[in-house]
Amino acid sequence: MKKLFTVVLLALWAQFSFAQSTDIKQMPEFSFVKMQGEGIFSSKDLKKNKKTLVVLFSPECVHCLFAMEHLNNNFDLLNDLNIVLVSEYEKAEVTTFIEKNAPKFLNNKNVEILLDTEYEFGPLFQPTSIPTFYLYGKQNELIAVKKGSVEVNDLFGLL
Repeated sequence: MKKLFTVVLLALWAQFSFAQSTDIKQMPEFSFVKMQGEGIFSSKDLKKNKKTLVVLFSPECVHCLFAMEHLNNNFDLLNDLNIVLVSEYEKAEVTTFIEKNAPKFLNNKNVEILLDTEYEFGPLFQPTSIPTFYLYGKQNELIAVKKGSVEVNDLFGLL
């Protein structure tokens, strides 16, 4: 009976894991509230013919802290990208987090820091953890999805 239960549990877990994988091969259309400035920023506002890095992060996540510090320390490698940072947290928390851990991202022409006030990121991008990094090519095709503070290092080889 234990074996049957284990097999069923593993089958359900595999099914759930597969369903949660990113099947989206093109960047979904999105629009989120701008943290710096006024209004809405959408996927249509991205600079054309540039790779794009979309990052889901949380100011309360230790892995996000390490990943953002690492990206900040290697910011010169990211200069040719559109960078979109998205959080579901309040503006004050996000601002404090970015100022402390990734100040090079503030007021940078290649970076948009956005607030997901309507919790739309999950259904659009289907993340399974925080932080999650989505690298898209110049034609908005998905190149890679990386998770956590360790996998972020893999992105540099794909730029």
